[in-house]
Amino acid sequence: MAIKLDVPLLAQEMPNCCWHTAAMMIWLYHQQKTHRQGPMNTVPEAYARAATQPLYWAEFITLAKNVGMIGLPMANNYSVESLTQMLTNSGPLWCCGMWYGACHVIVLTGVEPGIVYLNDPDRGVRKTGTINWFNQKLYSAASCSIMVKDPTRY
Repeated sequence: MAIKLDVPLLAQEMPNCCWHTAAMMIWLYHQQKTHRQGPMNTVPEAYARAATQPLYWAEFITLAKNVGMIGLPMANNYSVESLTQMLTNSGPLWCCGMWYGACHVIVLTGVEPGIVYLNDPDRGVRKTGTINWFNQKLYSAASCSIMVKDPTRY
């Protein structure tokens, strides 16, 4: 079982705005699929603050909700099957965790046996990781560490 979504790749404009750039990639993906156009809501104060100050992971989640993301139920471990189902049902996944040694948000774009595919807003690159790496680095104890675009939002 495998799935790989064609998600637009963007690089974050400021050091602490991965949450926003990840949400924008997901927003653009859904606009490609639905052919609906319109701006993504944003949080200007937090985006401006991200130029000079780090944000905490809990802020990432609150801000993502403000721009039209909703949380999915959390699990302790994800399998190829469960991630495939989530990607199939909801599209790309906004994932908050300790990716690459720091609190960071990535976009999960695909999965196949043993491997996850992602868009990393840090420099805007496509990467891969193992399922074990994904499960270890994801903030699985926090609610809403995996979010998707709210289908009722523009």
